Amino acid sequence: MNSQENLINSKYHLSVVKRMYENYKIYEDKRFIVGIINELAKSSSNMIKAYLIIEKDYSSNHLKNLKIFSNKVGPKYLNKKIIENILKSLEIQRAQKESPIEFSKEDKIIFLINGKYKFLTLKRLEEFINSVEIGILKLPKICRQI
Repeated sequence: MNSQENLINSKYHLSVVKRMYENYKIYEDKRFIVGIINELAKSSSNMIKAYLIIEKDYSSNHLKNLKIFSNKVGPKYLNKKIIENILKSLEIQRAQKESPIEFSKEDKIIFLINGKYKFLTLKRLEEFINSVEIGILKLPKICRQI
């Protein structure tokens, strides 16, 4: 895959996230949250790959790619808070998959991770969505410069 294909995939998954988030606000079904978390992670992953391909730093090692993105490539184009939120969206997906218990109550999603309850608010989830969108919006400018 090249950076353009990753950009297209990232935009697609983000559009799915936005539709699911709007539906969650209407129906408040926990299944929407699981879908949002998974699609947001896919969008983040494709966006990170696009940045790494543009910078010619992409490797087959997933953990190495995250480290290169957070320390070297990401800071060239995005501020620290945006990078943290993008990486956090990937962590949340992993935590959600590992959590034996998850439920939603009012505007919070609660996970049981390593014996401790972790809370994710809808406001924080919106921050993650917005951060991924900002990262995507900065990508086309970079692609045109190359």
